Amino acid sequence: MGPKTISILEGNTFIVSDQAGNIDASPVDTHGLFAWDTRFLSRWVLTIDNQPLHALSTDDLEYFSAQFFLVPGTGTVYVDADLSLMRKRSAGNGFREELLVRNEKSERREVVIRLEAAADFADLFEVKDALSKKGETYQRVEDGRLVLGYRRETFVRETWVTSSAPCVLDPKGITFQVHMEPHGEWRATIDVQVPYALKATPADPGQLGGPGAAAAPAKDLEGWLASAPKLTCDWAPMARIYQRSLVDLAALRFFPGIVAGALPAAGLPWFMSIFGRDSLLTSYQALPFVPELALTTLRALAAWQGPVATTSVMRSPARSCTNSDSGR
Repeated sequence: MGPKTISILEGNTFIVSDQAGNIDASPVDTHGLFAWDTRFLSRWVLTIDNQPLHALSTDDLEYFSAQFFLVPGTGTVYVDADLSLMRKRSAGNGFREELLVRNEKSERREVVIRLEAAADFADLFEVKDALSKKGETYQRVEDGRLVLGYRRETFVRETWVTSSAPCVLDPKGITFQVHMEPHGEWRATIDVQVPYALKATPADPGQLGGPGAAAAPAKDLEGWLASAPKLTCDWAPMARIYQRSLVDLAALRFFPGIVAGALPAAGLPWFMSIFGRDSLLTSYQALPFVPELALTTLRALAAWQGPVATTSVMRSPARSCTNSDSGR
């Protein structure tokens, strides 16, 4: 069994990291920031004074957010650590990462905080089947942001990285030169945006990297739970099971783009997409509670498969329709 991973997701985006929140993917690892079946970030490694950070604990706050409590060092026993760090991550169209570093000593400190970043833009099935990548990647700094890009003829995808705190950007990441007073704190908010996904998915303005980005998924979940039927019973665990089931359905929502609304995906990492059988069965079972899933599923499958069926009928009168297990 491999090392434990931490996964968060929101809509068509999911992030898989190690227990410290780092991403250091090989060509066949499912670590990374994925959106629309593409890995938009394959490296995202945080260090302090060139030292790795180790997890004291990790909290899965919601399906779309997690936080990591970290300290620098290379050993396995942490006693009287000079620095501590909290790393909170929220998924959206990309993700937002909030860093909080505390100086635990009564002395001033000068520290170098570094985030290394890279993107291979591997298709999800290139990762799954260990296929080679065609095209070329590029990295540059422009307009106060780090741009990680991929180009193959006229096809272009990019990842944009920006910071709220003063920093030095270079093609391989972000560096912060931080002065810390005794028992002082330092904070920064870093946005990793996927502009292709921003155009393809109807999004709350907060998800574009503005001040409301971290709150947008939480507000959406609150609305989702408020719109579902209410359950009251004498057995308290049943109410918790029902609530958890609604939250799990919310986590599986995929926005097909071809029609408005969300449908249930089959699950990460390989199947955050449209699958006819999975989406239809799940929508049918959830019909009394969240009927909007079924509406979107039927419309999306008709939009994807209808033109194919029409073409097939025109080419071969003996065939009345096509039958596909996937809307892809």
